Amino acid sequence: MTEVPPLTIAYLDRLPGSAAQVIESMQSTDAAALFEAVPTRILVPVVEKMEKWPAALCLQLLPSERAAAIVAGVSYQSATVLLRLAAAERRDAILEQLPSALARDLKESLRYPRNTVGAWMDLSVPTLSLATTVEAAIVVLRAANGRMADPIFVVDEDQHLAGVLHAEALLRHAGTTGIADLIETGLAPLFARTLLRDAAGLAAWDDYSCLPVASRLGQMLGTLARSDLKRGLATISAVSTPTEAGASIWSNAGEAMLVSMSGLLDLIGDDSLERNARKEKHHGG
Repeated sequence: MTEVPPLTIAYLDRLPGSAAQVIESMQSTDAAALFEAVPTRILVPVVEKMEKWPAALCLQLLPSERAAAIVAGVSYQSATVLLRLAAAERRDAILEQLPSALARDLKESLRYPRNTVGAWMDLSVPTLSLATTVEAAIVVLRAANGRMADPIFVVDEDQHLAGVLHAEALLRHAGTTGIADLIETGLAPLFARTLLRDAAGLAAWDDYSCLPVASRLGQMLGTLARSDLKRGLATISAVSTPTEAGASIWSNAGEAMLVSMSGLLDLIGDDSLERNARKEKHHGG
């Protein structure tokens, strides 16, 4: 593996948004070489800032294990989009390298057409059981480390949505209080097969930034955040017709494989990231 200059690493770490724009302008083979050489913890915030089309093309050129490490590090929705843009064989190879729970959730999301709620829902957001007490709910909330939605969605023993619970309510009641006494009812879940354009028109978005998503049998599957709804709608309108018809990014990028890997040597010398890093260092002092 080629060593990346410390100045480039510092640039990626300090200005991921700026670095993302530079990488998007690079040859895909050079960008992929950078993806392989930079530590994952530095690279992940940059990938989050990138347009997903060029990011997905870079992943196509990486070893499956390395691509999986990046997919596992980005947000759930970014991971879904990146895998959706990959060729089927390549996608399966990456999924095999992911932690089993994450791979299972991503496979579920990928089952749905990109213009439906199911394709953009987050299956990693925990729910609470209707029988949970305030004390137990707080323990779960802390263990979730920020992954729980607010409001928190509460399900019954059949995994149907029972209601929503606002986190601040937990602080106003004794630990032995059952959350069944604190939930608000009446919110109807979205269905995974609902079209995004139909979901966008729901009045519930006026009151909630995140809505529950259920299967056709009414069982909770995950959640859809307003931000992911907007991202999904924007992605649908921006994607080209061949990809909408089911083709992967790879079917439209065959020419990338013809680019010589000799560009890797240039990456370490006079590449765009290095120039930008020097520029930032000069301006910064």
